[in-house]
Amino acid sequence: MGYIPQKAAVLLAFVPGILGVGALLLVGQRREECYLRFDRLSGRGFAVLVGVFIFALAAILPVGEWQGWEWRAALIYAPASGISQELFFRSALLPAIQVIWIKRAHLALIIHSVFFGLWHIAPLFLGAPIWVVIAVMAVPFISGLGWGWQVQRDRTVLWAMIQHSLIWVIGLQFAMPV
Repeated sequence: MGYIPQKAAVLLAFVPGILGVGALLLVGQRREECYLRFDRLSGRGFAVLVGVFIFALAAILPVGEWQGWEWRAALIYAPASGISQELFFRSALLPAIQVIWIKRAHLALIIHSVFFGLWHIAPLFLGAPIWVVIAVMAVPFISGLGWGWQVQRDRTVLWAMIQHSLIWVIGLQFAMPV
């Protein structure tokens, strides 16, 4: 009881983002205000994404244990996770917080990143050492700052979705200590 098969979990992960974006659109937000558009990546946005990528992999690779290549994780679960999280956090939550703090984009960026870090808190409940819990919250918080800043700057969530998925593709190949 309580077990959700991975296929169902992948589909369920899209629910918060779809509901969040849908609610914003229903109350009058435009698709562009939810960063749902295709656009180029700026030079500064690219630099921030390179920093996030290096930082995230530096947090995963030294402590993770290579499990071998898992194709299902790489081709299905990783992209679904990256896209669904970006849809919720950068296309729904960030714009909603920006509406509340209309002239404080930096505060909205920090608050949404705190929630992104808390979203990844599961190791605390699995009895992980405190350093693992802190790392598991700090890495998404800092990554969320970078992705959120890039999304605000370039006005598109596309590049964060791609990078988040790529980090998951790599990260899911390593077992983390718990």
